[in-house]
Amino acid sequence: MCFGSCRVTCDNCKPKFVWCDQCGRKNLLVFKKCKQCGAPLTEEMKDAARADWAARAAERGR
Repeated sequence: MCFGSCRVTCDNCKPKFVWCDQCGRKNLLVFKKCKQCGAPLTEEMKDAARADWAARAAERGR
């Protein structure tokens, strides 16, 4: 459980990351391009990351 000081690396509250299809780097969902290679981070990629997080959260019983 988080207490108002959630970190970027926290996986408890909400999805924060999307993986770049080009280079594999983990990027924050708010980024429009990969910070390593500059490839676009599409809404489809972000939606898939959110769905993956929701599935993991359901497994944790949240």
